[in-house]
Amino acid sequence: MSSFTTFRDMVVWQQSFNFAKGVQSLVKRLPQEERYQIANQLIRAAVSLPAQIAQGQRKRGRNEFVKHLMYAQGNAAECETYLLLLEDLVPDEAEEVHRLRETNTIIQKMLGALTYAIEHPKQKKSEVQSEVQATKEPQVVAVAA
Repeated sequence: MSSFTTFRDMVVWQQSFNFAKGVQSLVKRLPQEERYQIANQLIRAAVSLPAQIAQGQRKRGRNEFVKHLMYAQGNAAECETYLLLLEDLVPDEAEEVHRLRETNTIIQKMLGALTYAIEHPKQKKSEVQSEVQATKEPQVVAVAA
């Protein structure tokens, strides 16, 4: 069904995995009061993003894969909400939060393009590839050590 050998071959999984690591790095730098409120929810949603993609890729059938991609899109929307809150609540980290939001937006576009490609397999491959290519940017996430 899928042209990917494993989920690790998928650019969207790689980007979401790096995104989750970037979120973990950000949370370590947050003030204590934010760490246990919004941060725990953000980490859960960010880690669930690549997990849903991986789980869906391993399932049999298009509908199952699409279902998990939709769950991943929901996780990405949830992350966006928490990042918007952090951007306002923790101005010292606004630049890093903004970078993560941009990455999350790219991931959402990639998820949308992949979902569309799976749901519309008869569409010309070049049209789908150009849509996916339009969502790629050279440096997506800088994970701080």
